[in-house]
Amino acid sequence: MQGGGDRTVGLTAVDKRRLIAEMLECRMRRRYDLFETYVDPKVVVNCNAWREGIIGPDVWSGAPAVRDLFRRTDENYFPLDHEILDILVDNDRAAVRWRGNWRRHATSKIYPIDAAHFLRWDNKLVVEMHEFFDAQCKAASPYAAIPSLERLLTPVAPQLSREEMETRAQRLVGHDQGYDPNLLREWCSPNIVCEFVGDRARLPYAGRHIGVEAMLGIIRAINVDFEQRNFEVAEMLIEDQRVAGRRRVHWRHRGTGRVGVSELEDFVRFEDGLIVEFLEFRDTLSLAMMGD
Repeated sequence: MQGGGDRTVGLTAVDKRRLIAEMLECRMRRRYDLFETYVDPKVVVNCNAWREGIIGPDVWSGAPAVRDLFRRTDENYFPLDHEILDILVDNDRAAVRWRGNWRRHATSKIYPIDAAHFLRWDNKLVVEMHEFFDAQCKAASPYAAIPSLERLLTPVAPQLSREEMETRAQRLVGHDQGYDPNLLREWCSPNIVCEFVGDRARLPYAGRHIGVEAMLGIIRAINVDFEQRNFEVAEMLIEDQRVAGRRRVHWRHRGTGRVGVSELEDFVRFEDGLIVEFLEFRDTLSLAMMGD
């Protein structure tokens, strides 16, 4: 594998995909020294979820701090294997979804984790990362969201402009501030795959659900438990028929009155002008703590 520091030409979208795969390989093989060649010495990493038994959400600045974060994690959880599920590239930014298995040293228990990262490049190095991960929901059907072989070989164009996809994706993720069920029924496939990443023991609606009516039921359930007091989209990436976005949400739990701020990451996929897949990462442990 060639280290990131040896690159001397501009990075294409293909380059970024390859580099993301190499970075994840370095991370999971505990090659901290090689990982650092891909990032700026002053890189900023925003960890938006709990590493249970270690640390909570925090910001880590500088390559040495990131190396320390990796070491602290691996002292408790040993990285095993991983697979990349999706990568979007939009100019100097990219988003990747992946899945990994970790073994906790204290108990030898294996933890399957779903993860997502948003990355930003400058001068051929990664200068900013936003990390999100949570427990893989065991209740999710393993086959429901996998495209057919025909779809993989001949992907269908979104049939929508970039601006229209962004508008519809923002309206979908902004549902807590006055969503329109009829509009969502118009924009979403009747068989939309809707998945909320996380442990169902913490988040009852976690897992994969099929159908627009199931999605609307989950939206209503969220509104029963939480009030969204503020909402802002931090960034949105668009490539072919896919959209990935980060947003910051201020919550109030309606039962306890506790308030909190969390960052969410959403992935939306279009086909034939309709939203056919919606996947969301949110810090389920922080939300559960608000309700305790």
